[in-house]
Amino acid sequence: MGLDIEMYDKEDRYLDFKEIEESLHDALFHTNNNWRSYLYLRKIRDYYLTNVEFDRDEIDKFIKDLGNIKIFIPGDYHPALSELIKILSNHEIQKISIVGD
Repeated sequence: MGLDIEMYDKEDRYLDFKEIEESLHDALFHTNNNWRSYLYLRKIRDYYLTNVEFDRDEIDKFIKDLGNIKIFIPGDYHPALSELIKILSNHEIQKISIVGD
């Protein structure tokens, strides 16, 4: 039960899909309380209520939040978090939609 990220280009064409797996989500939100300090992480905390869209500017802020919280999560999750950051850093992606189950 992860969060689904759909990615779109500047013409609003679908590009790709990425899942924030449940284990990574748990590491971000249940192993520490530091997520509360990050505006864009707070928006995706709840599986059942998450339904957000970020434009490119917001994606960059989301990436910054992900990078900043990295020091607070177990090292086992750093590769998955780094991969997510790398994917979202592609500036062909101009909008993302993040939805829960």
